[in-house]
Amino acid sequence: MSFARLDPLLPDAVDPGEGERLTATVAGGGEVSAVLYRARHDGWSALWHPRLVWELAPVSPDTGTDGMSALLTALRRRMRRENPGPDSACSVTWPSRDLAAAEALVLHGFAPRAVLAVRKATRESGEVPDSRVGVEIRSVADDALVDDLHELWLAEWRYAVSVGAAVPRDDAPELLEGALRRAVSVGEPMWVAEADGVVVGLALCRHPAPHPRLPSGSWAQVHTVSVAPEARGRGVGRALTAVAHERFRARGAHGTYVFYSPHNALSSVFWHRRGYHPLWTTWEARPATAVR
Repeated sequence: MSFARLDPLLPDAVDPGEGERLTATVAGGGEVSAVLYRARHDGWSALWHPRLVWELAPVSPDTGTDGMSALLTALRRRMRRENPGPDSACSVTWPSRDLAAAEALVLHGFAPRAVLAVRKATRESGEVPDSRVGVEIRSVADDALVDDLHELWLAEWRYAVSVGAAVPRDDAPELLEGALRRAVSVGEPMWVAEADGVVVGLALCRHPAPHPRLPSGSWAQVHTVSVAPEARGRGVGRALTAVAHERFRARGAHGTYVFYSPHNALSSVFWHRRGYHPLWTTWEARPATAVR
């Protein structure tokens, strides 16, 4: 059996890599195993993650409810040897459609924090050109608009904090500005929406590349889409993503992917309507000692 039995867009298996091996006995017999990593997040990555995260990667795609429960019980025992503090978490990234594993994760104190969703590079019916929403979409080639874009991105990050998709950090404004300037300097794909000469939307993307959790081929990441509050509901975000989708399709990308928070009432609906398909869900218990 493989991950692909759960969803044809999933790879057959994902290499768990090297780390601490955990094993557990399933009720009724049999054994399951996982690899446990300890990740430290500082700087940029700490905007999106607790400082210390123990990441559990089950080895078998066929854990089921009992197998996942046994692994999470072993993880809870392992966490008793740690003193991680409040800025910590345990996480498991698992196929979104595996409801049996989700049952065990909920029972052990985990909540869904992020979803990786994909969209194949096909024309989306009903995509609207920017002329119909009263904005001009253009690419960003220099840092002349960095101040305006920084305000949009900072507002997006603050909203992400409010729904639990990001972590409050005092140095967030400086880190976001630095990331924005680096993206411009290396030519990452970026588009802005302007209405009457005023920037009202941003789409920051990443160049197409293979991804270990996605089907074979090159996939572009739609990293951040932000629309000014006064411009929402006019189709600005839809126009921005339509341009990005078409540009990447023309360049031969297999498709695009996004990360969104299932607790974000704006983005979860938006991305599904754009044709995105939930593939992987990252579950977390915060702090790390909250695993039941």
